[in-house]
Amino acid sequence: MTTRRDLCTLFAAGTLLSLVPVEAVRAQSVEAHLMTAALKPRPADDPPGFFLSAAWEFDLSRALVDCLRRGIPLYFLYEFEVKRRRWYWANKTIAEAHLIERLSFSPLTRTYRVSRGGLTQTFESLDAALPIVKDIVEWRVADLAAIYEYDPEDLDARVRMRLDLTKLPKPLQVSIGGNSDWNLESDWESVPVPPMRSAS
Repeated sequence: MTTRRDLCTLFAAGTLLSLVPVEAVRAQSVEAHLMTAALKPRPADDPPGFFLSAAWEFDLSRALVDCLRRGIPLYFLYEFEVKRRRWYWANKTIAEAHLIERLSFSPLTRTYRVSRGGLTQTFESLDAALPIVKDIVEWRVADLAAIYEYDPEDLDARVRMRLDLTKLPKPLQVSIGGNSDWNLESDWESVPVPPMRSAS
């Protein structure tokens, strides 16, 4: 059964598409650039773990800002993985983690919200909300034992972030197709694995 909320979302998506010309959408390409990233071991935690802090820089395109202001939330996906290099076979994945942040706008209160897990923060402006989306602080990405079971010099750790288009309303997903203005993402970037002595 189609609910009133579903109808409102479909109407907002249709309105958004009618207001953003395809030519304008294709004119821009949105990239996120990793500025800093660091892994930190925490042997005193229970269980001991590896925590990632990272920061990206990017701007939201006009199409994405319009999407937000019409009540359609944006979901940002952060991905992390560690692989062990093997000369005799394909590299082995020994750890991976995913994190989703939801950025939304309430037309009623004129405020922006950033949600991660069970935590939600409210902001008066988009400029105030975006730094929370761009920066990940102390994200637990792996067990310490899973990493230090191997020589850190044999490991490749990397991270990336991207806009998860699969979370958009279905009609909007179909209509935007491969338009570059909606493809906000970073490249996979390497993150140094600290030596075992730094965990002591």
